[in-house]
Amino acid sequence: MSDLSDFSESDFDKAASSDKKSLSRAKTSKDPPAKAQSKLPDSEEKSKNPPARKESSKGSDSEKKEPPKHKKSTKQPGRRMASGSESLPALDKATGVLSPPDFFISKIVHDSQCFTPKVGHCVVEVKGLIYIFGGEDPDGNPTSVLLKFNPGSNSFEVVDDLDDGPGPLRGATLNVWRAHSRGEPSLLLFGGIDDEKEAKSEAWAFDLNKSSWQELKLKSRPEARYSHAAVFCEKTNGLYLFGGQKADGTVIQDAHVLKGTTWSYIESAEDKCAPAGRCGHSASLCNLEGKSVVAIFGGDLSGSGKGDNDLWLYDIDKDKWKKMEDFAGEPPCPRWKHAAAFFDNRLWVIGGTYGGWFKNYVMSDFFVFDFLAKCWFKCDVDPKELGSHTDIGSLTVLPSSRAIFIFGGADQHGYPSSDVYRLAPVCTTVTLGSLRQDISRTVGEVKQVRSEMDSTLQETRVMRDTVSRLEEASGAMEQTIQGVTSAAQRAEVKLGELTNSTQLLQDTVKKLEEALAQMDATVRSFAVAEKKFGIMEVTIQEALAKLEQKADISSLRAVAAKVDPNSDEDDD
Repeated sequence: MSDLSDFSESDFDKAASSDKKSLSRAKTSKDPPAKAQSKLPDSEEKSKNPPARKESSKGSDSEKKEPPKHKKSTKQPGRRMASGSESLPALDKATGVLSPPDFFISKIVHDSQCFTPKVGHCVVEVKGLIYIFGGEDPDGNPTSVLLKFNPGSNSFEVVDDLDDGPGPLRGATLNVWRAHSRGEPSLLLFGGIDDEKEAKSEAWAFDLNKSSWQELKLKSRPEARYSHAAVFCEKTNGLYLFGGQKADGTVIQDAHVLKGTTWSYIESAEDKCAPAGRCGHSASLCNLEGKSVVAIFGGDLSGSGKGDNDLWLYDIDKDKWKKMEDFAGEPPCPRWKHAAAFFDNRLWVIGGTYGGWFKNYVMSDFFVFDFLAKCWFKCDVDPKELGSHTDIGSLTVLPSSRAIFIFGGADQHGYPSSDVYRLAPVCTTVTLGSLRQDISRTVGEVKQVRSEMDSTLQETRVMRDTVSRLEEASGAMEQTIQGVTSAAQRAEVKLGELTNSTQLLQDTVKKLEEALAQMDATVRSFAVAEKKFGIMEVTIQEALAKLEQKADISSLRAVAAKVDPNSDEDDD
């Protein structure tokens, strides 16, 4: 691990003086801003914009070549409109009445052991940490080392330097990526050119938890390329790829999107209203009024040094392209291999290469496009502090601090550099569009707070009335409870009396049951006696019958005796 530190308390002193300069330079004008100059043919543009001065052999900052500024358009000045219906104030070239923030520039000093001089590397920020991959060293050899930079401690750390990953590459893209919308973020590396001058079309994912590379098996992958641009949109969970060039230098005009494990071709990239094929351009994901938009700026249209300074917007949701043509201020000169980033509704563009008549010039300027004001501004950055850099697809923004970090790139002589810069914005100036938006938002918030307070007061009154009614109901309830208690006591006394009566009733019932048992026994005795009487009655009847029979026989005998006295003897 390499320990780093910011040099420069003097930078803060310089920033204070630059604030005064910026305030003195902020002039107003009654004239509307001049309309941006239309694009000229290459020969005409070069004739109107020759290099201002030659680069010395020593390459000192004072003698550094800078491209000339564009001449003002000969067309009648027109009025530029911001995002609303109000017109923008006049601008003095690229400096507005209220410019974007000035910056504290700090050069981070390190030992160049971990982060070595390189160009063509790629950078991405993930959860407050910055990852750097590959690039070409001073000997012209691509590298395959993955580094991690901690902005909190200003330290580099080697994350992976093994050969089981994508291998040495330059001109690749490194983005945050998720295989699924709710998955853990990982790094996705696509394309690039290796040490054999062969362009790549493979996609590699780096697991941040396991610290390991894995080649992705994807369907219908794009053509091999390098010096392309790519952004990841979390809203659609898609990686969007734009342009680039083949190994033979041919520029590519296409666009693709990776979702899950499938690449899809974006057919609108071939429309007439789409940007021409290019390489060395920048692509930045912008959140404009809740819409996800990709901003494509500049690039080399030929692959051999034909720069452009057009700004294209690709609406992801509508799949439509739009070229920004109606704007105020002076845009950057045509360039490629610059660095760009988006935050605070602004697109920040740093450095790059400008194609001159006889040679290319390395830039040290710093521009910003304000989407709310629709205006280009040139930021107040001293070239001696920042230096000239190109081939820096190595700029990234740290969202937590809104600071811009620049890693390496080629210097004005074309040599790879290991310079690391930190640009922290000074919140002393704002754009008119941003100020108008902030005021409107603040007024809206105040109205909302007032409405919420009125609603809260009304709810408080209702609550107070409710509490009063509850107190009254509570008093009535207390009286009711007392009455219920008295009634319960009386009911308890009656219940005791009822219990005694029940006991007496139970005793009486018991006596009745005993009497009934006795009566039942008596009845059974009567039944037995009745049965006996029945038997006696039958017996008596039989006896009477026998007596009657005997009486009848005796009577007959008496009669017979009277009739025949001898019959008795016979009978005997």
